[in-house]
Amino acid sequence: MEVESNIGVSLSSSEPVNTIIPGSVPLSLGSFLGGRSKKPSILDSQRVVYLTSGRMAIAQALMLNRICEGDEVLVPAYHCSSMIAPVKHSGAKSVFYRILPDMSIDLEDIEQKLNDKTRLLLVAHYFGFPQPINALQKLCTDKGIVLLEDCAHALFSNYQGKPLGSFGDYAAGSLMKFFPVNDGGVLTANTAHNLQVQTEPGGREFELRCALNTLEKSFIYNRLKTLELLLWIPLKIKNLLWRWLKSQRGESHAESSPAASDGGFDFQPRWINTRISAFSLRISRMVSTNRIIDRRSSNYRWLSNALADIPNCRRLHPELPEGVVPYIFPIIIDQVDPAFINLRRMGVPLLRWEFLDEEVDSNTCKNSHYYSRHLVQIPCHQELHQAELEWMVDNIRHELSRHNQTG
Repeated sequence: MEVESNIGVSLSSSEPVNTIIPGSVPLSLGSFLGGRSKKPSILDSQRVVYLTSGRMAIAQALMLNRICEGDEVLVPAYHCSSMIAPVKHSGAKSVFYRILPDMSIDLEDIEQKLNDKTRLLLVAHYFGFPQPINALQKLCTDKGIVLLEDCAHALFSNYQGKPLGSFGDYAAGSLMKFFPVNDGGVLTANTAHNLQVQTEPGGREFELRCALNTLEKSFIYNRLKTLELLLWIPLKIKNLLWRWLKSQRGESHAESSPAASDGGFDFQPRWINTRISAFSLRISRMVSTNRIIDRRSSNYRWLSNALADIPNCRRLHPELPEGVVPYIFPIIIDQVDPAFINLRRMGVPLLRWEFLDEEVDSNTCKNSHYYSRHLVQIPCHQELHQAELEWMVDNIRHELSRHNQTG
């Protein structure tokens, strides 16, 4: 489901309808202040392809390795559909492996699930924290299978002095989770693997939509106010014209731009070979990566301290290890409902991966099944103001305390 905001930008159902605080990154003047980090990331790879989203990068990695019907791909039992949809599109079978209570990979379970049909292992560095990547690298090398690192949450994280994403044969990343852009994903490969991807532009309408959606999102959350005033009349005209064109063509929003670009979870194969919009690529190369790294880390530590004593709640990773640049702050809420629903209705932009693949149940992986309901993601991105962080925590504290007393 998608809803129209009062200025015409489309928000996916991953955002609360009455969102007060941006769950993902809006563009602001501060986005450009702070300079570029000298710490290496997968974006510094010499072999990189820019696409519209991380899920399209995963799809390309599967295509490059000719993975198809009859093959098996090992994927984590705890996942969002962005990890699974490309595998289903390839025709291969998803084989779900277990995670441990700390969300690290169950290596023994992976070894038990390996067979002659296994072609690729997909590894997700949840929330920016590294998996046991050295052991996984050795396992894949010994067994002759492809190692694909999903770095959607770990675009700037390092491990043992190397960027996450540089250990596997391939790495997929999402720019939208870290940069103030409406689309963007990357696929990298080490020197021994094929990265010959023929990309094509998305067209003028796609380019314009990506630029305008980025600006309109910033306006919704009271960033770039001066620019909003200057563009108010042109944007109103644009919205009216856009609605008229879609009504004439009978075209939905989802058909005129990749769902990934709007934060949704749909997988539309026709966007697999589409390159990132020029606007989003330019913005990602201009904004301060120092600011992304420093403020996300600072916000994460502040949230960890602020949430330390809240009842009915525990922090998955109270500490932020050296080299980890977080995507979000994860908490585990034992009695999650109706608190989660109430907070979302209030405009607190919480998320959880509650819709696992239909094959995954408590027998497949009890930890994944539990976390799909009880692990809640709180934003900690660089564009959050201190007052917004405090407002979120105050409401979380009040709601969880109230529910704990009534429960």
